[in-house]
Amino acid sequence: MRRICAWCKNEIEPHGSPSAENGTPVTHGICPACLRKVLQHEARSLRDFLDRFPQPVLVVDSDVKVITANQAGLAALGKKSKEIEGELGGDVFGCDYARLPQGCGKTIHCKSCVIRNTVTDTLRTGRSHIRVPAYPELHFLTGEKKIRFLISTEKVGDTVFLRIDEVTEY
Repeated sequence: MRRICAWCKNEIEPHGSPSAENGTPVTHGICPACLRKVLQHEARSLRDFLDRFPQPVLVVDSDVKVITANQAGLAALGKKSKEIEGELGGDVFGCDYARLPQGCGKTIHCKSCVIRNTVTDTLRTGRSHIRVPAYPELHFLTGEKKIRFLISTEKVGDTVFLRIDEVTEY
């Protein structure tokens, strides 16, 4: 059986034999080059959608890894998309405890992390949370200043949209 890319019509995994071209049944799939184009287009569309929100928004997966963020989110974090995509939330936010040898999500302190717990609850139950106060330990970034976030979450498919509604230094 021949496999043809439904997008570009090129043969996928060509057999190299002339008999494969004549009379052999054909099935369709997608070649690696077209798959990259489709995924790139979808990611761009997701970012375009997220950029419509004036507040910082991050999309987080079931492992509490950041998939992407809107421009306001990147600006709030002071990072570029390549620095956050696929990274754990604590590493993205710059949590003091994520810097420990155990890493984000694996220290005793992570059990009380409001951001992590809110995201995982939304993933598990589908319940949205609105303007939840979170006080992450970001001292290595902020010095002695403490930060309070008000965060909201919403489940979308297998991901969570994490919106930062407010940031207050105190």
